[in-house]
Amino acid sequence: MMAVTMRWRDGSAHQKLLYLALVSVYVLGVVLVSASALERVGRPDVGFTMDGLSLSPSRRDAADSGLRGGARMLRVNGFDVAGQSVRAQVWPRLVREAGRTNELVVEKPGRAVSEISIPVRDLHWGDVVYAEGGAVALGALFFLVGAVTFALRPWAVESWALLSLCSVAAGFLTMLLSGVGPAKPVYVIYFRSTLGLLAAVPIHAGLAFPVAHPWLLRGRRRVLSVIYALGVLHAAAQITAWATDYAGWLRYIGIVDTSLLLAVTLFFVGRCGLLALRARDPLVAQRARILLAGALFGMSLPVGVRFVQASLGIHVLDIRVAYWTLSILLLALARTTLRHELMNARVAARRAVVYGAAVGALTVLAVALVGLSPYLMAGMLLPLLYVWPRFESVLNAWLYPKRVRMPLTLRGIGEGLAEATDVAAVLDVLCQAPARLADVRASSAFLFAGVAGPHEHLRGASQPSGDAPALAREPLIELMITTRKEIFREQISVEPQYVNITRECYACFQRLGADLLLPILRDGRVIGGLAVGSRERGDVWERLELDVLQTIVQQAVQALIRIEATERLRSRELEFAELKRFFPPQIIEQVMARGGAAELRSQRKLVTVCFADLRGFTAFSESVEPEEVMATLGEYHNAMGRRVTEFAGTLERFAGDGFMVFFNDPVEQADHVERAARMALAMRADIAQLRSGWAHRGYRIDAGIGIHSGYATCGFIGYEGRRDYGVIGNVTNLAARLSDAAKGGEILTTATVRAELRERFGFEPVGELEIAGFHAPQAAFRLIPGEDAR
Repeated sequence: MMAVTMRWRDGSAHQKLLYLALVSVYVLGVVLVSASALERVGRPDVGFTMDGLSLSPSRRDAADSGLRGGARMLRVNGFDVAGQSVRAQVWPRLVREAGRTNELVVEKPGRAVSEISIPVRDLHWGDVVYAEGGAVALGALFFLVGAVTFALRPWAVESWALLSLCSVAAGFLTMLLSGVGPAKPVYVIYFRSTLGLLAAVPIHAGLAFPVAHPWLLRGRRRVLSVIYALGVLHAAAQITAWATDYAGWLRYIGIVDTSLLLAVTLFFVGRCGLLALRARDPLVAQRARILLAGALFGMSLPVGVRFVQASLGIHVLDIRVAYWTLSILLLALARTTLRHELMNARVAARRAVVYGAAVGALTVLAVALVGLSPYLMAGMLLPLLYVWPRFESVLNAWLYPKRVRMPLTLRGIGEGLAEATDVAAVLDVLCQAPARLADVRASSAFLFAGVAGPHEHLRGASQPSGDAPALAREPLIELMITTRKEIFREQISVEPQYVNITRECYACFQRLGADLLLPILRDGRVIGGLAVGSRERGDVWERLELDVLQTIVQQAVQALIRIEATERLRSRELEFAELKRFFPPQIIEQVMARGGAAELRSQRKLVTVCFADLRGFTAFSESVEPEEVMATLGEYHNAMGRRVTEFAGTLERFAGDGFMVFFNDPVEQADHVERAARMALAMRADIAQLRSGWAHRGYRIDAGIGIHSGYATCGFIGYEGRRDYGVIGNVTNLAARLSDAAKGGEILTTATVRAELRERFGFEPVGELEIAGFHAPQAAFRLIPGEDAR
């Protein structure tokens, strides 16, 4: 399972200290058994080890003497041992001088009582390997599985349980067959401690496998404190029984010990059997079946043998043979815990084996060639330089068949993302990528609402449902947003963070039709996800494949950014084109810098309005051809438009022979009244030049201009697709009426304009005019050139 796990550096100081303590349990056992072996080699050895009164041969010659398969001791050198203390009464009866023999009466399973003689001789290293090698190797295997599991998935619930079980079991197995006799207290305390803890660590493992029990998820500290407190008490009872050397107490402790192991085994088997039959999640059911087989075939024999021997005093089997079946349980635990991690490492291991074999063969060949002639070795180098790259290519094609076509696949996906012109096209390419890369059945890609528009985007195998909640509010998606990591469907039933939302997470995976969820990240924020479906052949996801998928997801994000930038640029171009109808370039630049047309909100502002209208245009238009009318208007509009741009006015509209320009909106202009006056004077001069040309053609046309300054409502007017930017209020009406009242070549202003500009322009009073729409007469003034006039 490619689970979302913590890294080693994420562990707290307390966790790291506990990890070192568990590792030290096994390391201390290795140190003690090594010291014991060094101490015993070269000294007289009786030829057997004792577990109570059960004997196991410690030398091959002792096995050949009749102790093969183990036996139960009844008498030693004429002394009946039944009910006697092994340390105080049995051990002193043994002969320990080299060259002598011990006469034993033993009972073997399924056989009659027999007498055997086992000589005493000096112990050799071969004897140590024969007696203890199997148990030490099995202990090392236990520790290796626990340590590797923890290294690959540090701080996980099942990793802690497996490390505890493997460390204690490894220490126990390492010291199990380390000789016979009144051992030193440190050896006995260690062995009895691990034996006592063996009643606790299986309970921990039984709660953690095949899926963490709710007790372990909700109250881990309390549950584990109780479990290991019982283990410590049991270890203390073991040490006390040994220290008192009371045969009845030792037998009682042995019965309690084996009964606890039997109860834990039955609990584990029962829990695995129940989950194998009733678990709704197929992964949990599969795990339960594997562990059920491991418990039945791996734990039953050693636990049963110890229980019968301790409780009934019947020797059933050499304990070394019984303990080897624990490797079946170990294999089941490793497979359920590390299956995906080990599968991802399997190809690398194959590559290492093939490389090692190839290098070894070449080394042997090189040695052989050098033995014949150095020139032959030199002659092999040239073809080797050619053959080795081809060998690597063939090896990679065999080990990584999908990686051979991966560059072409990635290129095709990249081209598809580069050609995408909208969000839907990007998501379509993204949700097709897993199928092209890793033989996935179907996938979906989604973006949250607000990322690429107000609505949620969902493409691929899963289609949006009207009554379904937004994906961003799904508990599974919320967890992905928080962790910003991939989530596998397999994790839901075995990871503690999902214990309260298991049903909702399964429902979300079902809704998306996915087995894997990858986050889509932009600037460290999750904006959507890629829901990857199941693989056609059920292959395990390799880390490389996940990294490639993440890379494709990030390429999709870049494509979304490109499309967003393109759409924003296109929108601004359209906005610029629309603003160009009303504002001169310098005004447009300032408007766009402030945020574009969106910033042009309706508002009440002080503006200066300039209105112009042609005189004699109606009679002119009725007397000439339409083409001539339009040509004349074109000359007039071009000349006036240049002045509007020059003085940065806002053109509201051209209405036939008239037009309106206003100042101080949308951009603030402190001199807006003066700008309007100067523009009007410049326009009058331009019209005078145009009139000379029109006069040659017989056209009697002139223009009247009106200017007023006051408050008005400014903003866009119209509807979507046809809008104008203008001002509404009496200020426009009065400027238009002044324009109507002005004679040809005359510029009329109000008293407000005269008061603002009287220090810089000349004005002549025209009198009070009766203006339609205004109750009181309006004073009007004629604007004349010459800044010295008053």
